[in-house]
Amino acid sequence: MWDVFLSYSRADRPRVEPLVTALEQAGLRVFVDHAAIPGFEPISATIREQLARSTVLLAFYSAGYPHRPACQWELTAAYLAGWHEGDPRRRVLVVNPEPFSEHIHPIELRDARHWPLPASAAQLSVFAAEVRAWILRLDGPLPMSAADLPPAFGPGPRPMPSPVFTGRLSDLWRVHSTLSSGSTPLVAGPPATGTAVLHGPAGIGKTLLAQEYALRFGPAFPGGVYWFDIGAAHHTGSGQDPAAHARRRFERQLRAIGDGLGVRRTATDPSAAVRSALGHRRMPYLWVVDGLPSGLSNRQVLHLCAPDPNGRTLLTTRSMQYSSIATPVEIVPLASEHAYTLLTVRSEPGSADERGAARQLADDLGGHPLALDLVGSAAQHRSFTDLLTAFHTPGPSLLDAAAKEHSTATDWPGDITEALVHDTAHVGRLALDVLRIGAALSPSGFDPALVGRILLRAEPSSPTVALRRARAGLSLLRAHHLIEAPPNSPSADCYRVSQVTAHALAQHDPDPARAARLRHMAMRALREPHPATLDDAPPADATGFRREHRMPGQHRTAYRDLDRMAAFDLQTELVLRIGVQRLDPDTGSLREALTSLHSLFPFTRSTLRQYNIGLGETSSGGTALGVPALADRLLNGVLRPFLSRWHPALAAHEAARPPDVPALHHEQRWSLAPRLRADLNDLGGPLNAVVLDLAAISGADFDLPSPPKAPAAS
Repeated sequence: MWDVFLSYSRADRPRVEPLVTALEQAGLRVFVDHAAIPGFEPISATIREQLARSTVLLAFYSAGYPHRPACQWELTAAYLAGWHEGDPRRRVLVVNPEPFSEHIHPIELRDARHWPLPASAAQLSVFAAEVRAWILRLDGPLPMSAADLPPAFGPGPRPMPSPVFTGRLSDLWRVHSTLSSGSTPLVAGPPATGTAVLHGPAGIGKTLLAQEYALRFGPAFPGGVYWFDIGAAHHTGSGQDPAAHARRRFERQLRAIGDGLGVRRTATDPSAAVRSALGHRRMPYLWVVDGLPSGLSNRQVLHLCAPDPNGRTLLTTRSMQYSSIATPVEIVPLASEHAYTLLTVRSEPGSADERGAARQLADDLGGHPLALDLVGSAAQHRSFTDLLTAFHTPGPSLLDAAAKEHSTATDWPGDITEALVHDTAHVGRLALDVLRIGAALSPSGFDPALVGRILLRAEPSSPTVALRRARAGLSLLRAHHLIEAPPNSPSADCYRVSQVTAHALAQHDPDPARAARLRHMAMRALREPHPATLDDAPPADATGFRREHRMPGQHRTAYRDLDRMAAFDLQTELVLRIGVQRLDPDTGSLREALTSLHSLFPFTRSTLRQYNIGLGETSSGGTALGVPALADRLLNGVLRPFLSRWHPALAAHEAARPPDVPALHHEQRWSLAPRLRADLNDLGGPLNAVVLDLAAISGADFDLPSPPKAPAAS
């Protein structure tokens, strides 16, 4: 039996030896492993056996300790063993030889019992005595038997530890703290949901992080790890609806899990059958849903989460929209030193010139893990100097070429660069213009005021409207992770486009001429002096009006800034409503759809009041196309007839719901549900027409199809 299992980086051996001597002189039995564990392998059976024979693990937590995978495997194993007791801090002790503590993970250990490095014989004696007193209060060795065997994986095989996983230690512990904070009183804060969502841009390493978490922390989930891969439609380019595709893949994999649990195939509700089977086990399990598409309702996402209270759900997605139902963990680019490590893990540069080229390439790839991995694979056959030149040479992308040469590096079919900017198809013309501006400025940062000045030069409007459009475009891009916040930025309103995203956009911009024009406007805005704030910019003419961006077929009209801002707010709200965004069969809730449409009445009225516009006012500029007229058409011509028909009908059906039938199931059984869904989809035509007319005033085009022309009156 051992009192202390010493976990340390081999580079720290000279500083560790005095601690070992002091502990042994205090009568403690210390296990010290001098063998080198292969870099990325889990701890061996021998190490696990010695941990199980030890009372505590003492981590010599130097700055290099978190970068040693073997140390982290040891620490995680001991931490989880103590976690099964209820408080792992009792079993993990820390010596911190550094003057700072930010490198210590998990954060709970920063508050646990730890010592600075003893600097004298007297301090060593006190340290050893305190460790001995701590151990005497504990009963028995580390309970490794509770976390001795890794859990079963389903429905696919267990993944292998990745040799390219680096720089994500703090993210691993953040995920575990998030998922386990509801079951152990380790972290103060809001109540845990038992659900975490990893979100970040394409290729940032969300799936790899989830896999590594499942491997390293699997012993915390003896009920098993259930992995759902539902995200293939993100990058297939097949035109499939992502939500429907995800649902089909989830249900197919759920049936496979049911088979593994012994659920009979004849079960009418596979989810309920799996829930029942997991409930009978009464053991914690991990439920991973990888590749969650954007655009799902909260109800749809919750249907994909763990079906039993014993489960902890880990979601991965490119979207930022699910933070209300899961604790978000944002995955950001790798820090510079980790980016260099990942780039050179397969091929170490030899000469000083090669090392310099590798470091510049790591910086130019912006810490993007997928890009670094692909180029690092190519470095096995080409020099880093050659790769650096190729990345910046116009023409076919180095990333696409590297992906085709090393197809095992990714499971994305087609061009990698196309997948990286796939979501630009969903953000609309305005946000795409803002992305083009950011790409022209990359890698420098920018704020809404700078983007607004550039938009003002590209499409004259008013400074106030240009700033509002800039903020709207930036919000959409941020929601899709197409822009990022620079590290250590002094302002929360500062963003940048990564060089990898800018590189990918240059390969696949649908309108290169538009990109070139915006790039010229950006350079001009940077060269010319500008006012302190965008609102201080001079008006276009003495009237204070500016020419708006005209939609095809619209005549030029002057509008007040207040009209423009009101139109933009209404237009933005409309394109997010269920009448404009189609409600697919068997998805969503009809009640939620009607409630969403009904809320447009108070929103429209409050918007008009905010900008001092009345429904009965004459249209600005003396035209029929104005905000008051469009608001009246929206509320009284489109929404009121639809809602006055369907709201009472649905309410009558809801009133007849039996108490034991869930509301959504009762709604789906309604005989008129298909007709209401069809009418909801038909409502998209007149709503889109209102949006397009509002766009003629605001100048913001959301790329909606033009409505069909009305037949001529007979």
